[in-house]
Amino acid sequence: MFNARAITVAALLAGFGAAVAFAGPIEDRQALMKGNGKDIGALAAMLKGEKAYDAAAVKEHAAQIADHIQKFVTLFPEDSKEGPPETYAKAEIWTDMDGFKMAAENASKAAQEVASTSDEAGFKAAMPKLGDACGACHKKYRRPKD
Repeated sequence: MFNARAITVAALLAGFGAAVAFAGPIEDRQALMKGNGKDIGALAAMLKGEKAYDAAAVKEHAAQIADHIQKFVTLFPEDSKEGPPETYAKAEIWTDMDGFKMAAENASKAAQEVASTSDEAGFKAAMPKLGDACGACHKKYRRPKD
C-alpha cells in the first residue's frame, strides 16, 4: 500500500516545484542569470588558472550558459518592464527586441563555442568571445545594479 508520509512529502515537493516554476518572468530571468554567473565564475577560475582545467566541466558550464540564454530571451513580456521585484532590464529590450534577441543569440553561440572546445588552448581562445558577447548585451540592455 501507499505510505502516507511519502505521499505528503511528494505533494509538498510538487507544490514547491510549481511555486518555483511560476514565480514570474522577472524572478525567472534573474534566477537564470544567477546560474550563469555561477557558471561563468567556474569557467573564469579555470581561465585564470585558479582551478585546474577540466574539459567535462567546461562543457557542462558553457552548455548550461547557452541553454539559459535561450530560455532567458523568452522571459520579457510587456508586463515585466517593472517590478516588483526590482528589474535591471533596460527599456531598450522592448524597444529593440530584435537587437536584444540577436545579442542573446550571439552570447549563446559564444557559449556553445566554448562548450565545443576539446582542449585547454581552445577553451582559452574561445572564452574572450563569450565575455565580449555577454558584455555587449549587458552594456546595451542591462542597467547597473545600484
